Amino acid sequence: MVRELQYCTYDGIFVWKITDFSHRRQEAVSGRAPAMFSPAFYSSKYGYKMCLRLYLNGDGTGRGTHLSLFFVVMRSKYDALLKWPFSQKVTLMLLDQNNREHIIDAFRPDITSTSFQRPVSEMNIASGCPLFCPLAKLAGKSPYLRDDTIFIKAIVDLSGL
Repeated sequence: MVRELQYCTYDGIFVWKITDFSHRRQEAVSGRAPAMFSPAFYSSKYGYKMCLRLYLNGDGTGRGTHLSLFFVVMRSKYDALLKWPFSQKVTLMLLDQNNREHIIDAFRPDITSTSFQRPVSEMNIASGCPLFCPLAKLAGKSPYLRDDTIFIKAIVDLSGL
């Protein structure tokens, strides 16, 4: 639990460091561990609780060809105080470790989707980008993959909250 808290952010911005990429990708390809979840992060101290779900060998339309990255709204103790459905713009990024050209995808939640309603279980159905990043961009001397590590960043737009 303490380990999880050290990654916890309360400003809607979260950077997820994923080490041991090649091994984790093999686990995904073999189907032993197709998806991984990030630690939870929050829009504010008593705000929305969220996490990311990453498929290192893709999911759905991206299976075998792309990294698939999804955003998940999670249940929290303060949901009764929040505005539902969740309607904040979400930006997802794969960081270029040379700081030149990050891979970026952003979306506004479809407020009719159950993914963005007040959660009734631990986490809502993930929503996001099955075709987030072509796996080919992580091959060879990739600026996105260094020392067997990638960085994913999520930014939740807090305007209007």
